[in-house]
Amino acid sequence: MGPSIVAQMLWLTFSALPACGPAVFCQGTNNITWLSLTFPAAYIVISLPVGYLVDARGFRVSVLVGAALLALSGALRPFAPTFPLLLATQAVGALGQPFILNALSKLVRGWFPETEVATATGLGTLSIYLGLALGFGLPPVLAPALGVRSMLELYAGIAVLSFAVFFLVGAERKERPISDRSPTMREMLGSLGIRNIAVLCALFFVGIGIFNSLATYVVPVLGSRGVSASDAGLAGAVLIVGGILGALVMSVIADRYRTLRRPLLLSLLFSVPLWAFLGLVRGTLLEAAGLFVLGFFFMSTLPLGLELSVRSVGPSSEGAANAMVWEFSQIGGTVVVLGFLGFGSAYGWGSTFWLAAGFSALMLGLGALLRAK
Repeated sequence: MGPSIVAQMLWLTFSALPACGPAVFCQGTNNITWLSLTFPAAYIVISLPVGYLVDARGFRVSVLVGAALLALSGALRPFAPTFPLLLATQAVGALGQPFILNALSKLVRGWFPETEVATATGLGTLSIYLGLALGFGLPPVLAPALGVRSMLELYAGIAVLSFAVFFLVGAERKERPISDRSPTMREMLGSLGIRNIAVLCALFFVGIGIFNSLATYVVPVLGSRGVSASDAGLAGAVLIVGGILGALVMSVIADRYRTLRRPLLLSLLFSVPLWAFLGLVRGTLLEAAGLFVLGFFFMSTLPLGLELSVRSVGPSSEGAANAMVWEFSQIGGTVVVLGFLGFGSAYGWGSTFWLAAGFSALMLGLGALLRAK
């Protein structure tokens, strides 16, 4: 789905820049933190109302609103004369992301039979991972070749094109009408009383927090392990390539054996030593290899967790289930990022790999509380 690719590209634009162009785009660590946090912060504010919209109106309306906001953000960013205005234009795109990601499960269940939804969700998250790979990989290549402002103008064209294409071809499936009754806000909040939803909210709080931290500070974290600033974004893209493969393989396994819990726990089990491995090795090739395998397991938990959240609620609450899980994930994506900033500044950025290993062990313990669906 084009808009979800664009959302990730806009989010990571400044995290992987190897050098600066105009002064307004020369971001220190603190400025990168603020630019990155606009996306999870916006999610915290509007995720639940957006989930209600998805269940009430279907995925097309929601995605169109999100894609329009992304296009507006992309068009404004190249012309921001000061950092506060750049931050404001980034925030416009951040408001668009929840409208897109919260609609994923509604889209999948509208077009695919029950026996294929885990695989279809894996394919749906593929667009997120492609956007992340491009978000990591393009700035180190495009910024030196075109200049930062021209790169942002190219991103703007992509965002506008994505909106236009979805406007023309994105459609609800008529054979599966939108539910006549959507859950109330009280019912959405009440879903936390469902054991799997509560556990998944905790898992996503930690997991997305870890990922957002690495995405935000990819240059200093990998730089502490001997990876150059120009290679750090490309190494991050390798992580996403592994995640794409892992999401597809684990989702197919989940459909083949009709279980989500076991492949999710397996992925978490392997993630713990892989984070520790990255904390031990040095050099671009070893880091890239470790990131690829880590991506295969750690990032495959996203589609599995999203589908498990949907299976844990009724058919009229798919958007609400995703919204609740995404809500907690973005709270974690804010809190944990700030924690990593403090931890990395105090103890060295290389030590954050060990912090991530500890958090992954916590996730494994939480995952054991999930019930099979």
